[in-house]
Amino acid sequence: MRKFLSAALVACTIFAGTSFIPSSADAAAGVTRTTMHLNIRRGPGPNYRRVATIPPGRIVNLKGCSGHWCAVTWRRHRGYVNAHYLSTQKITITSPIN
Repeated sequence: MRKFLSAALVACTIFAGTSFIPSSADAAAGVTRTTMHLNIRRGPGPNYRRVATIPPGRIVNLKGCSGHWCAVTWRRHRGYVNAHYLSTQKITITSPIN
């Protein structure tokens, strides 16, 4: 799992900063950070059951967004999060050379 995350982070640009609503251009798969405690839900809306709560500043895998909701995975959890609580400032993560 650790190798997988390292490999994914090497090739990805992530976001860190203020919250936003992703446009269709931002909705592509990648990684991003949470800006505050964020519930992962079973479906794209507040009425769906909560799967887990992600602490602020954690990296999540972004699968895509539609409207105010984004499909993500974090650790072993899959679901949807409100896009307002994902960050926007792009930074590049590189892996150390072994």
